[in-house]
Amino acid sequence: MIELKPNQPRWRQVHAIMRERIRTGQYKPGERIPSLIALVEEFSIANATAQKVMRALRADGLIHTEPGMGSFVTEPDDQEPPTAE
Repeated sequence: MIELKPNQPRWRQVHAIMRERIRTGQYKPGERIPSLIALVEEFSIANATAQKVMRALRADGLIHTEPGMGSFVTEPDDQEPPTAE
């Protein structure tokens, strides 16, 4: 289980961790990423928080979701450039 900082929104922290894992190749293009349940367990977050993280990763263009199959890392050519936060 990963400890999150109490003074920052949990979804932002998990989002940053997942982005970094994708950026560094821990999750490779075309590879399935952990499910919502796995994120809830790993980070001790609520299901709604995990859903928000997944929505943000999709909005970033880093993942795509196939109903009934899971969420997968997009190919680098399909990824949108990062935006300033």
